[in-house]
Amino acid sequence: MKPLLVEQGTFRITRSAEEVLYTKNLGACVAVGFLDQESGVAALVEYILPEKRGLKTPEGFPAFFAEEGLPLVVEEFKKQGGDPSRAKVVVAGGGRFKKSPRWLDIGSKNLAAARFFLRRLGILPLAEKTGLPFPQRMEVSLKGGIRVHTLDQVESW
Repeated sequence: MKPLLVEQGTFRITRSAEEVLYTKNLGACVAVGFLDQESGVAALVEYILPEKRGLKTPEGFPAFFAEEGLPLVVEEFKKQGGDPSRAKVVVAGGGRFKKSPRWLDIGSKNLAAARFFLRRLGILPLAEKTGLPFPQRMEVSLKGGIRVHTLDQVESW
């Protein structure tokens, strides 16, 4: 298996059964994995903030904001032959740090953005593993499915 890191603010799509797309620990960032095994297409996106609100998208980070990154990865997923209505879609991350004030809870805002923009795109996630005060990471592959690692636990879809 060939591991391919999905950096914060980016996404990757694969049609290779030998590639594993993965994130590092997510923190307040949110990762969304897409897997259409029938078409043989997998995708993983990790965004940092929910909306631009007048900010400029950093060069080289097309998925920095959920409002741009989620539509973009879905468009590219379709171009590669994936069908979002048939795909397994899993959301992870959006962590909340126990001692941070509510107004600094970017993780909850990122999670709300995932729900809003995915719904707007007509996509209902199969599962959400979100809002935890523990580090998480996600893997997506055609062979292994979608896996979310939380501490020493792994959930698979």
